[in-house]
Amino acid sequence: MTGIVAISLENEMDLILAYKKSIKTGELLGLSISTQTSFATAVSEVCREVIDKTFDGHAVIGVIAEGDRFFLAADITFKEDDNLKKVKEGFEYARKLVPTFDVETNDKEVKVTLKIAIPRTAKVTRAKVSSVKRHFEEAEPISAYEEIKQRNDELFKLNEQQEIALLAAKYLNEQKDEFLSVASHELKTPLTILRSFAQLAIKTEGGNNQQLQVYLKKIEAQSTKMNTLIQQLLDISKIEVGRAEYQMEEVGLNEFLTNCIELMSLVLPSNQISIAFDNNVNVALDRLRIEQVLNNIIGNAAKYSTSGSAIALKTRIDGNKVSVIIEDQGIGMSDETLNQVFNKFYRSEQVIKKYNGLGMGLYIASRIIADHKGEITVLSAEGKGSTFCFTLPVVAN
Repeated sequence: MTGIVAISLENEMDLILAYKKSIKTGELLGLSISTQTSFATAVSEVCREVIDKTFDGHAVIGVIAEGDRFFLAADITFKEDDNLKKVKEGFEYARKLVPTFDVETNDKEVKVTLKIAIPRTAKVTRAKVSSVKRHFEEAEPISAYEEIKQRNDELFKLNEQQEIALLAAKYLNEQKDEFLSVASHELKTPLTILRSFAQLAIKTEGGNNQQLQVYLKKIEAQSTKMNTLIQQLLDISKIEVGRAEYQMEEVGLNEFLTNCIELMSLVLPSNQISIAFDNNVNVALDRLRIEQVLNNIIGNAAKYSTSGSAIALKTRIDGNKVSVIIEDQGIGMSDETLNQVFNKFYRSEQVIKKYNGLGMGLYIASRIIADHKGEITVLSAEGKGSTFCFTLPVVAN
């Protein structure tokens, strides 16, 4: 059957829709008024029984082609239940109105088919059937009830599509995290061995051959960089599934930051890092994780600044939290970048061509700070540097 109109049978208002749609379909196909009325009455009577005594009812009105003959038809389906016998008794009036009235039960679903021949004088063709179908697709709702029903159906379908998309995205995300975790573990072992042999070679043969020593140091440097990227991938996979581990301890913040800066000054000799601390307070943190946050932010400050430019590290106590502030004089960020800088794998077009990286550092930093019950923010303007600030709760004395 070529379906022209579909109606879900929920309440008595749908009887009116079924009747009027049946009448209009018969009219557009060229049936006489008496034939239209007989068919529409039969359809509405069956729909009435379905609404009153069953559930999950649906009606489809259309045209069946058998050879060179066409028939106006309706398929009305519903779920089989204990009221089926009573429903069949109620079908008797409708059965008298149409030549063909069949009831078929299949896998707990009942289908009632009503069929009436369309006279040859109506000159129905497949093109005409398609035209009638288009008419209903383009026609305005015949009542406020139908308009509301159509909008509800659209919202339901949209919600269903969104749920499917969310489930698919969740599944893909889980598969990606699993891949990152496995790949990171598998890459880490051979890379550690490679670094170890490079360091061993530097201490032995490298000292006797200057050119070889240069090559070995480059191997070690690139291995270290790759190890950092692998560790970031591993961190993301753990953070995404809530398996990040933290060794929390109470520390004096100023002493902790001073030690971190001393180590970073060795790694970033081209930038002068100044400090300006507020009164010392105790905070609960994972030393390695917060050091990782500082390395990411200060490392970016140095990467996106000119050699020799200043980087300032400050603290500011505000009630029961302390802010750690890092200011640089680098290239700054656009408004678009500011809105996305903490997103996973985000890198602006401004930096992709000039600076390497995968866009993971600030995302990981933001998640670590969130796991420490703090917040991370950034203020920036293009060409005027950036100011990152993250907070940590103060441990009460």
